[in-house]
Amino acid sequence: MKNFCTNEDEIAAIVRSFEEATVARGDWKHADHLVVALCYVMNHDLETAVAKIKGGLFKLLEAFKVDLTKEMPYHETLTAFWMRTVADFNASKNGTPLVEKVNELVAKYDKDYPLRFYSRDFLFSDEARARFVEPDLARPDPQAEIK
Repeated sequence: MKNFCTNEDEIAAIVRSFEEATVARGDWKHADHLVVALCYVMNHDLETAVAKIKGGLFKLLEAFKVDLTKEMPYHETLTAFWMRTVADFNASKNGTPLVEKVNELVAKYDKDYPLRFYSRDFLFSDEARARFVEPDLARPDPQAEIK
């Protein structure tokens, strides 16, 4: 499998394009979300990391010219779920070089991973978009190996 990132400069560029909201909407993918999330949980406590990514996502939506009065692509449950998942992953990889950690994270967690724990209807409900809701199918186990 091809690595997502080959060096720390590529990782820094992803984070910078997120923070500056310069990434094109069509270029902003799931893997990029994971890279930013990992960098944030590595450098901040979880509460601060969540606040930073949430603020950055709203800045990005504004740059993408999304009319938030008509469309709300931000999803509170998915944001909190992914930040917790990435924080647990990071904690299990203490001492692993950043590039290796990024590539393993991106390879391990596809965008459908939350559906192991949430039913689709529940996860994409208005309630789950507006506030964090606990999984309705199973609780994630940070120690479990993903297949």
